[in-house]
Amino acid sequence: MSTAIDTKRVRKVRRKHTTPEVGSLWDVLHDHQGTSLFVLPICWTDLHPKLLNCRFQQLPPQKTPTPTSSHSPRRSPRTSPTIVTLGRDLDTLSSTETPRNMLTKNRALRNVMSTLFPTHLAKPKTCAELDLRFGGRFYPKAVRCQALWRHPDAAMSFDSATTWASNRSASQLISSMHVNFASDEPVLAYVSRSNLDHIRRNCFRIAPGPGRSYNGPVHRLQMLRSKNLIPSNLDEDQYFVAVIIAMAQHSIYGDGPRGAHIAPRDVKVRLMTTCEEDAAFIIYAATVPAASLMMFHEPHKAPASDAQIKVDYTRVPIWPVMGLKERLGQALGRDVVGHFDEHNMEMFEEETLAPIPESASPKRRRDVLTEVLNASFSEDRESSRDGNIGKRRCLEEGRVGVVR
Repeated sequence: MSTAIDTKRVRKVRRKHTTPEVGSLWDVLHDHQGTSLFVLPICWTDLHPKLLNCRFQQLPPQKTPTPTSSHSPRRSPRTSPTIVTLGRDLDTLSSTETPRNMLTKNRALRNVMSTLFPTHLAKPKTCAELDLRFGGRFYPKAVRCQALWRHPDAAMSFDSATTWASNRSASQLISSMHVNFASDEPVLAYVSRSNLDHIRRNCFRIAPGPGRSYNGPVHRLQMLRSKNLIPSNLDEDQYFVAVIIAMAQHSIYGDGPRGAHIAPRDVKVRLMTTCEEDAAFIIYAATVPAASLMMFHEPHKAPASDAQIKVDYTRVPIWPVMGLKERLGQALGRDVVGHFDEHNMEMFEEETLAPIPESASPKRRRDVLTEVLNASFSEDRESSRDGNIGKRRCLEEGRVGVVR
């Protein structure tokens, strides 16, 4: 029996223990042992931004430009249909009543951003999920947001990328090489504060008592735990910090979020939310330094330089609709929304006849042209009987605001 034991020697695997450096993330966790810090971002508290060296700074609200009229033009009968549609969607976003389906507000947000900035923010990913990394550990779908916009150049085709490159100088091409097309870099995320509040109040499961009775003690305990998750300042929510870090991490891994190849650099991302009480958007512009990202990549090492995460945020009033594009554009930046004229407000004037899409079949184009010509001839004949062609057209334009 002893011989059999001797022949089968059990190998003892000795794990290599690395002493964490002072100031590293492992050192922070060791100093606060007994406190629940290594948890999902939805369970973060006000302590997490402080330990991660994150600083919020509120900037003056972006209130210009606005129309000279004291009232919003969205109620005017001569207003463009685009303005009316924007007004409805903005009413949905700023409503304090939480809809039964959160997709209603998500759809309204998508319509607003695609109308204001159709070239850069037209196709968001709704109900997006981001991953978090901590050393060699990978946590998929750890952070969720209601909408996520990628870098506009990351989704270009080969032809459009060739045209894009040919129209730029050598210095612009060198600076654009920092954009990681393979990783589909996220630049803007939207997080609903009302949705966060709903999740925090209902994230803990309460087991029923004997005979499926009301379990009062456990219910009160879970209510206390949910209360501890609510930030002291709603504008400086700790969950926003987790979203910002997840977006920055997604941008520095060249071979995908699960890859090991990292290209550390300072990453600037934007986040937006809606303050229903003030009827305003809140835009966050954060710069995550490379030293902070390396702390998550190598949690046992101290940062080599300043690792402070700076988050500046400003309010953008929703009303009036006129000037909202320019106000949001100044808060988000041209690198996110594209070109716009901050001194001239977009009037959203629509053309008299909608252009026929080039992708339409020849038969469809002939049908559309035939309908337009027949409608024009019939209108001329009916109007010629009254002898008031120009007068009738002016009345129609004044009634609906645009001739379709």
